[in-house]
Amino acid sequence: MSDQQSITGGLRSIVAGVSSAARDLAGPPDAARRTLAESEGWHAAPLIPDRYRLRETEEGRFLLCDEAPRVRVSVDPSHAFSEAEARDLGKRVILLDGAGSFPPLLDNKSKVYNLDHHEGCERTFTLATCEQALLVVHSGLPLAEGDWTIYANEPDLDTVLAIWCLLNYERLSRLSERARDILFPMIRLEGAIDANGTELARLCGLPERALAEAQRRIERLIAREREIKGRGLWSATDLLQFTREVLTDIDRLVYRGDDFSEYAHVEEVYGHAEIGKRRVAVACRDGAGIYEVERNLKARWGDQLVLVALEKEPHHYTLRRTEALSDIDLRSAYAMLNLVDPAVDGRPPGKVWGGSVNIGGSPRPTGTALGPVDLLKILRLAYRKPKAWARLGRVGLAFGLGLGLLAVAGPVAWLGSLPLRELHPAFGEAARLSGLALIAAMATWMFTRRLSERRPWLFGRRRPAWGRWLWLAPIAVVAAIPCRAWFPQAFSPQPEHLGALAGSLVLAAFAVEYWFRGLVHGALIFDSRVQMPGGPWRLSRAALVSAIAYALATLAATLPWIFLAPAPWVEPVDEIAVVAGAALVGGLVLAVIRERSLSIWPGVGLQILGGFASAACWLALTG
Repeated sequence: MSDQQSITGGLRSIVAGVSSAARDLAGPPDAARRTLAESEGWHAAPLIPDRYRLRETEEGRFLLCDEAPRVRVSVDPSHAFSEAEARDLGKRVILLDGAGSFPPLLDNKSKVYNLDHHEGCERTFTLATCEQALLVVHSGLPLAEGDWTIYANEPDLDTVLAIWCLLNYERLSRLSERARDILFPMIRLEGAIDANGTELARLCGLPERALAEAQRRIERLIAREREIKGRGLWSATDLLQFTREVLTDIDRLVYRGDDFSEYAHVEEVYGHAEIGKRRVAVACRDGAGIYEVERNLKARWGDQLVLVALEKEPHHYTLRRTEALSDIDLRSAYAMLNLVDPAVDGRPPGKVWGGSVNIGGSPRPTGTALGPVDLLKILRLAYRKPKAWARLGRVGLAFGLGLGLLAVAGPVAWLGSLPLRELHPAFGEAARLSGLALIAAMATWMFTRRLSERRPWLFGRRRPAWGRWLWLAPIAVVAAIPCRAWFPQAFSPQPEHLGALAGSLVLAAFAVEYWFRGLVHGALIFDSRVQMPGGPWRLSRAALVSAIAYALATLAATLPWIFLAPAPWVEPVDEIAVVAGAALVGGLVLAVIRERSLSIWPGVGLQILGGFASAACWLALTG
């Protein structure tokens, strides 16, 4: 039997009407204006915690429940998805009462559900949406596993009751007898009304007294909707806020204050990030200590909670690993946060995210410049486990950015310099090198802008942090001397020529550093643990790959000059070996300096010094 047959057959019962007929049960106008606290059977609001929240995200606006942290609700009149469109929404999708314009569906493999009784079914004996929701929750719908999204387009009572059942999945199985006697008859009657109308609803199987009480409760719940529609304001109503208010009303009907004696309160939960299978990091704000907050969050998330980011003061977070034996090591989080957080600027070097493997925090004394949404993104990134082919693909991308850009920019710059070479070789060389630098710098800027997501500091465009990397500076300058590709291969003592030649050298130094220590290095920065100011010395994958790409590009750019203008004091084969070795050493040193200073600017300065030293040595040796 298919999943669709399961819901259209297994969930069948004689039920009742359409949503418009439900309003026939409403009381007189003055009853709609009575406050809920004044109505018989409603519990005072202070006794019931406010568990429902509205939250704006990058994906839209959603309603959430504190006790269903992995479920979010979207209510929008435009929701009317075909089955193909519903599957494109991803896994763990629930469509309610018309949000899916296709027959009822239970697809447990793809986790796509359409709880509906409009399209492709016999409405007379197909359960209404609220009853379907109640049954799938009791049948074990795994709403605690993974992130779910509920879509609805019209928050009538049938739909809101379905949302309530889904958001209260943890409590439904342990309702008190009093709560069941309130909730279940109300769902049965509303389902009957919504399916077959008011008259047939009396055949729903409820005893007369239970029927009358359920009808009275339904009248109270739809009073707000009837009043808004009666005033012609429904189209201007905030449907998510309206849904939130009706969910709160249902809480006050079904629950009592003592049902929440163990309710775990946290002031504000910003959101969560999945950092592994059944592993979740939660960012929140609360005035309590980290251990109390951890205990309260555990009550909601259970054993899925492995990392807490608690904000006790604005911009100041405590990170806590909740499982001492977990393989979630906070050092991975520190490394990624230090890489992305602009507040980590190396001034002083100790202003970083750090701590032990179990507990740590944001930079002191300024705190972090990251908001909670960015913080969760970075935590997710820190614990992702990319496949080997993905790593190889990014290494290939890095080499492509390094060598491919040279293959395009080199010939274009050479052709563009030909007219000026007829005026003077110095002008031609200045034009060639400047053209190469401009093409490389512009391409690098476009790539980094696209890849950085408005975080240019990831590619080294920031103030440098000073530190022990300074002792490496002389090595970088010396290593640049044999690499004559990055200074003009012509000389003229004329002032106008010298200015053009010097300007092209400076421009080339900037472009080459931005190109290799900015773009190529930055393309791999999330795949390797790089160095930080004041941290341990190591050679990262990003540094090694960018250095090899730089050495290959330098050698490729130098080869034409080795054969067109060979040095009289060295054989071409020997010069090739010297250039390759010097470029590799220089690339490694410059990559280490870029990581420990957080910036490309020290490397730009060293490349300028190296270029002038290289040009001076060449002129001195050639006379």
